[in-house]
Amino acid sequence: MKKWIAAIMISMLLIYMKPALGEEAYDWESLNEISDTALQLAKQERFNESAQLLDYFAVKFKELPLENENISVDHLRTITSTHKNAKDILRDEKVSTNEKVRSLTKFRLVVDAMVSEHQPLWGSMESSIMETFTQMKNDVVEGDNQSFQHDWNQFLSLYEVIYPSIQVDLDSQRVKQMDAHISLVEDRLFQEISETSRFKQLAIMEEELKALFERVKEDEADPSLLWVMISTGSVILLSLSYAGFRKYRAEKARIEKREINKE
Repeated sequence: MKKWIAAIMISMLLIYMKPALGEEAYDWESLNEISDTALQLAKQERFNESAQLLDYFAVKFKELPLENENISVDHLRTITSTHKNAKDILRDEKVSTNEKVRSLTKFRLVVDAMVSEHQPLWGSMESSIMETFTQMKNDVVEGDNQSFQHDWNQFLSLYEVIYPSIQVDLDSQRVKQMDAHISLVEDRLFQEISETSRFKQLAIMEEELKALFERVKEDEADPSLLWVMISTGSVILLSLSYAGFRKYRAEKARIEKREINKE
């Protein structure tokens, strides 16, 4: 059994090494691998390397023939802003490790959303989000406003992570409908209406949430397996994309040294 596993691993390595050994053709799949590597480095608290890898992503992203990629201005803005936010947070020493990993996860998910036609990684967060939402409904029934506010903040925290991804992955009208529901609940008047009205509003919002994840639920694969990918990463893909980054960093260092010598 171990021999079979080893054979499979070697085969995968050979498949991915072939394009890596030559001039790399950076497409969305390659950028997806780079974003995953940056996330894994952040989880290891190797923040400087992760930030440098985001710089590498930006260089390779500019090399994409975007005029042929059929990317809307809004989608491009979402990707670049998420990238910038992740890089800024990584380089802020005052920001916690959890928040840095969170920002990289958000970026990782939005890049994957550009690549995946089926089973996008952001869909794997459905369980956590819906469980939190169910608890919010229970809070309303029990009249526990303090617990509701805590669970609502937890929901917003989770939803914020996938928000850039659904912006590029779903119809804008559906996203705006969720925005409207969130604004309504955040309005102070929401706490002043009757318990029945609040529960009904949350029930409507819950249906909208389920609709967001509908495209993921249509696929038969277990979405929890996808979240394992983002949590653990792939050693092979990480090493290959990181090898390209080291080549880029070495070249950058040579250029800087040459400029210093000229001075």
